[in-house]
Amino acid sequence: MRPPPATPASRHRTASEQVGAALLDAAQAVLDREGLAAVSVRAVAIEAGVAPMGVYNRFQNKDGLLVALAVRAFDALHAAVDVEHSGEAPGDPLQRLRQSCRAYRTFALRHPEQYHLMFSGVSSLASPSPAAKHGTAVLQVLVDTIDSATRQGILHAAEPVEAAQMVWNAIHGAVTLELASLNVTLKRHGFEPADTYDKMLDVLIDGLRRP
Repeated sequence: MRPPPATPASRHRTASEQVGAALLDAAQAVLDREGLAAVSVRAVAIEAGVAPMGVYNRFQNKDGLLVALAVRAFDALHAAVDVEHSGEAPGDPLQRLRQSCRAYRTFALRHPEQYHLMFSGVSSLASPSPAAKHGTAVLQVLVDTIDSATRQGILHAAEPVEAAQMVWNAIHGAVTLELASLNVTLKRHGFEPADTYDKMLDVLIDGLRRP
């Protein structure tokens, strides 16, 4: 049976949603251009061309604005790493895992200020933070991919959740060091960060293959 036709409300954002999206667009522009320290209710209001009260009415305060911005960033990161549903995902779960991990790095390098915000104190992943379920959705992509490989006998991860967390720990650490330019020793010795990152993925996956 075909689904019912979309209603006007489902086709278009409501006026309230449009206002919220426009304010987040403005906040993201300030964040990307000037960094996290520059994001304030006043700066976002100026960027959006509205009175500061318009920002307060929508997000209550600066922290509410930053949490909403972090949620949006986590959703974008989730879309990037969720290669299984991208329409071009390889059938091999190990290749999907590699692609997801590479997409994670690419997102962080393209959006360093958003990445910094996502893991700042205001957007803690500890429940019941509003950002928690959006952040853990990224981890769930890794869990599902590792679980698929384990069920097929390709990996021997006893607990996919634990294995996925270890992978996330590794890729997050590598990306954070790269963003902070703390991997300069690699370049001094002629190593490319992208190549070293791929070698790290080799080590991680080889470890998960072991019984």
